[in-house]
Amino acid sequence: MAQNLLLIYVASVGATVLLQLALGTSLGALGGPALGQASLAVDLALGLAVGVAAVLTSRWLTRSVRWAQRLDADFREMLAPLEPKDAFGLALMSALAEELFFRGFLQPRIGLVAVSVAFGLLHLPNTRSRLPWPVMAVAMGFAFGGLFEWRGSLVAPAVAHFVINYFNLHDLLRPLLPEEA
Repeated sequence: MAQNLLLIYVASVGATVLLQLALGTSLGALGGPALGQASLAVDLALGLAVGVAAVLTSRWLTRSVRWAQRLDADFREMLAPLEPKDAFGLALMSALAEELFFRGFLQPRIGLVAVSVAFGLLHLPNTRSRLPWPVMAVAMGFAFGGLFEWRGSLVAPAVAHFVINYFNLHDLLRPLLPEEA
C-alpha cells in the first residue's frame, strides 16, 4: 500500500512539472521566489507552528467530539496495512506533491478560494463517517494557501502539511492503549 501511494505522489510531482513546462512557465515559479536565509527561517518556523497547531487541534477533537472519534477509528482501519516506518516517506511525498500542485501550480492560476475547494474535493470520502475530512481539508487548504500568498513560497505550507501528515499518520498507526480501544 505504501509503495503504491508513494508512486502516486511521485507521478503527481512529475505531472505537475510537465504541466508547468507545457504551459511555458518556469519551474522556479512553482515554489515562489528564492528565499534568503532569514525568510527561510521564518517560513520554516511558520510552517512548524501551523502544523503543530493543527495536530494539537486534531488530537483535541479526537478526544472530545464523536464525529472525530469515528473518523479516527475509520482511518485506523483504512491505514492498518501501513507500518509506522512508512509515515515519514508518505508524509513527505504527500506534502510535497499536494503543495506543489495545489499551491505552486493551481493557486496562481485559479485563486485561493477555488484551490481550497479543489483541495477539499480531492479528500472526498467513500463513506459517511469520513464526511468531516473534506471540510477539514478545505479549511487547511485556506491555511496552506494563505501561507503561500503571504510568504510567496511553498516552504511554510509544505512544512505545515508535512508536520500534520507525519504526526497524524504516526498517531493513527500506533497501537491503541486499552483505555482508548
